[in-house]
Amino acid sequence: MPKQAIVKKEKQEITEAPKLAISASDIEIPRLNVVQKSSQIDGAFGAVVLDRTNTVLEPEQSANVTIISAVKAWRENVPYESEEIGRIATTEEQKAAIDADSEWGTIEFADIVMLIPKPEGGSDTAFPYPIGDEMFALGKINVNKNGYRNTYKRLATFAAFNPTASLSTRLWSFKTELITKGKYAWYVPSLTITSEEAAADVTAFVTRITS
Repeated sequence: MPKQAIVKKEKQEITEAPKLAISASDIEIPRLNVVQKSSQIDGAFGAVVLDRTNTVLEPEQSANVTIISAVKAWRENVPYESEEIGRIATTEEQKAAIDADSEWGTIEFADIVMLIPKPEGGSDTAFPYPIGDEMFALGKINVNKNGYRNTYKRLATFAAFNPTASLSTRLWSFKTELITKGKYAWYVPSLTITSEEAAADVTAFVTRITS
């Protein structure tokens, strides 16, 4: 009877920890709100507050932010005092269908996701995410009307003139602006392109979660 070959079992070692394939849709992104006079949010009138808790931008303050994404849609323009919930359209066809049978029509809005760098003296709680040598807050802001024109349309204009460039390659100055109309006054968000480029570590992070 032939001898059976003896197979020596080698110890298997994990040389690298398993990694998750993470995309932007996997990340929990808290809301950014601009505090208005009627807001039930702790914060100064005109401040930007993250998750209704932490102020990340004071009324007269600006920050050079990195844009991660900007998504446009339409909302049925239901009056504020109405109890009805406005329908949402994400395509031109859906928008046309709502416009066809709505007494209020639709308005444009956008969700803009951004990274806000921690300023000197900023709260560790509000800016918990390390990228390179800086700490950041991650947030999503919903904009419409004047806020839409001052943010999304400026992003879209940049994209139209720079079709091969990512929005995240440049820093954008983010702040709130006061608008007055008669006896009414309110703050809206604003984005303005700067001449500064985002740090390589930040650009790499955005590329990794959006590609």
